[in-house]
Amino acid sequence: GGKLIYLIDQGVIKYLKFPQFWFESTPQGKFMLQIAFGQSKYFVDSLSENTKRGLRQKVRRGEMPGLAPVGYQNDPRTKTIVVDRTKAPIIKQAFELFATGTYRIMDIADFLARNGIISRNGRPRKQDRVSRQLLSNPFYYGHFRYAGEIHEGVHEPLIAKKLFDQVQEVWRKRSRSWHEQRPVKLYTGLFRCGECGM
Repeated sequence: GGKLIYLIDQGVIKYLKFPQFWFESTPQGKFMLQIAFGQSKYFVDSLSENTKRGLRQKVRRGEMPGLAPVGYQNDPRTKTIVVDRTKAPIIKQAFELFATGTYRIMDIADFLARNGIISRNGRPRKQDRVSRQLLSNPFYYGHFRYAGEIHEGVHEPLIAKKLFDQVQEVWRKRSRSWHEQRPVKLYTGLFRCGECGM
């Protein structure tokens, strides 16, 4: 708002037109414009604070704000998240398959695609989506993440916490970095080439 009024003072902006506000480039008009900007800022800040307060109350009740993950549905009548009876068994089976340790993320993505669980654009889900949004999502055992913290939910869990932990253990073993797998060799890094730095 201050920048706009400065540009009006400099003559860069000659004319402003609003649907519900009449502006004239006079001292009184600029004063009224500043008040209108202040009211707009207050309205936006107040709306943001009220929205955050409502979301915090929802989280305290154990309800996750936002869209339901695959295997669940948002019920618009009750404003809650309910189990999707057609997709839930497939999601549970995907967890069970990965927990055996014999299936890769790619295999799970193919399994989901074969059973009709695909992305919104009609393609199979990407591997990082399967790992981050499905296999590592605590929502499936009855909890949910919100603002960096895990909260207990009131929704019906699809899997047991034990199965979720087995999946995380398989995932942890498979995602070791190359530093952990590579054996340390003696005298590595003692000498460097003065020309290329190797």
